Amino acid sequence: MKRFTRRQIIITAAVVAALAVMTGGYLYYAKTYGNASKITLYDTASPDYDWQQLAADNNIVSDYLWSKTQSLMVTGASDGVLIPTSYTIAGRLVTQEASESGIYDLSDQAGLLSCYVRAGNRSSAARLKNTVNERFATDSGLYLSRIGSDEDITAEEDNLDWLEAYLEYYAVYGTSDDYVAIKALTGKLFDTDGQIVPESLTVAHYVDTMYASVDDSDGNGNGDGGDASLEQIYGALVGEDQNEEVSRNEEDASVSGVKLSNVRLKLIYDLEHNNLLPQGSYDSALATVQGGIANADIPLYAYAYTVTDGSVSYIYTSEEDAAISVSESVATMRNLAEMEQLDEASYNSLRNLVLNTGIIDTYYYITTGNYSGTEAVEAYPDAMMVAFYMGDKDLYNALCRCVGSRVASKSSSPALYMIYREENGRYVFYAGENLSVRLSVG
Repeated sequence: MKRFTRRQIIITAAVVAALAVMTGGYLYYAKTYGNASKITLYDTASPDYDWQQLAADNNIVSDYLWSKTQSLMVTGASDGVLIPTSYTIAGRLVTQEASESGIYDLSDQAGLLSCYVRAGNRSSAARLKNTVNERFATDSGLYLSRIGSDEDITAEEDNLDWLEAYLEYYAVYGTSDDYVAIKALTGKLFDTDGQIVPESLTVAHYVDTMYASVDDSDGNGNGDGGDASLEQIYGALVGEDQNEEVSRNEEDASVSGVKLSNVRLKLIYDLEHNNLLPQGSYDSALATVQGGIANADIPLYAYAYTVTDGSVSYIYTSEEDAAISVSESVATMRNLAEMEQLDEASYNSLRNLVLNTGIIDTYYYITTGNYSGTEAVEAYPDAMMVAFYMGDKDLYNALCRCVGSRVASKSSSPALYMIYREENGRYVFYAGENLSVRLSVG
């Protein structure tokens, strides 16, 4: 009988072990990645060097902004994985210490995930994704909108933000488990016809006219598009002296509907073309969004819409009756521009507003025809992307100037290159704003 040498035994054992490892590795890969459905996303460009240079000329340096946001609000913060909603740097007084909010919004995690994916940081992206799936998930299948506070809500907008970012992550790094999670979340946010599931919205209205801001868009009860009249948008009090009536009769009401800015056209397109939504979902969504424009004289978009017996009705105002939210309208413009569907009138209204006044205001008041209110700083990243998609460097430059005026430039600042807001004499840095601006400059 042939005897094996010690060397032969060692070599044989090594080969067997190697085969076992290879087999195990193959089985793991096949289970984790091999069964993952292949998806492709609608190809949209990102700002390249020329656009990034425009931003840099206005103090917004993309790489520096991203690096500092990570170091100050993620790796150097208390959680180490999730990003808190805000960070307040130390004030001039000894008692004014630096502090984190201690609250973590799902939308902010979505922005952080997109930044990781676009930066090619697979390990950080996977770690964040896993943490969100563990800490934000609920038994209902939706994600909590925030953790770290007493609020326990699952808002549609935040879940849509996460679904968008998760789909972007999956297209590059996703596993079969991720596909299951994405499919499950899609099933919670959309019905079997591919329509976004309505949620409870708070809408300002007049007691005397009830849902004055809610009406069919064509004025004929058909709900099939067309121009809305001022009376439809504003209610029965149009043409009267409203000042006294507004303060006396305005109240908030709850209505079941869908925010128009939540109709993420690219997301719906991607879901449909990867068989996660039924055919026709995108065309239906596009028609709904395009039908939400107020009229030729007011080329702004509705706040939300409702569907009754297949008929679409639009709600044009939200927090304040007789006033259209400009930031909500700009977000809808971005959704349209991303798919090359933004109409010229709406685009020109935004362009003229920014180039003529230098800022984006919070409201457009229907009765006066004027923009007013505090500066809508949350609208700038969306507006920047509208300018980019429309190829308008003059508008993009003007918007970068608005944002760039709030970039921390003091060399000793721990938040150097980040974007701040001054609140009660303190400098506060919001995760959502810094992440969305970073994504808007490439």
